[in-house]
Amino acid sequence: MEKMHIIATIEESAHHFLYCIKTEYVSTREAGQIMEKYIKEGKITPDEEHILKTQFVDTLKLAGVVVPFVLIPGASILMPILIKVAARHNIELLPSAFNQPKPEISGTQPS
Repeated sequence: MEKMHIIATIEESAHHFLYCIKTEYVSTREAGQIMEKYIKEGKITPDEEHILKTQFVDTLKLAGVVVPFVLIPGASILMPILIKVAARHNIELLPSAFNQPKPEISGTQPS
């Protein structure tokens, strides 16, 4: 019974991670379209400027998490701990897509 709970937790976490990656991808594409509009027209709305700034910060955060994870031996153990500790001190290390509530997975019931 415990094994089933562990598997369900892993599946839920993997689904959330992939959902957040997809959300970041969509946001990055939107920011690219805004930059393209700015290059063509020379101006953007304040809302578009806010989206662009937020996505730029998210991209820097993602690079700050991914680069050490790839380059530093043992970072796969260190980074999750660092992210949890930072969250306790109200420091956002992850992009904004990862701070949204987890979406419901269709067909599964919480136990």
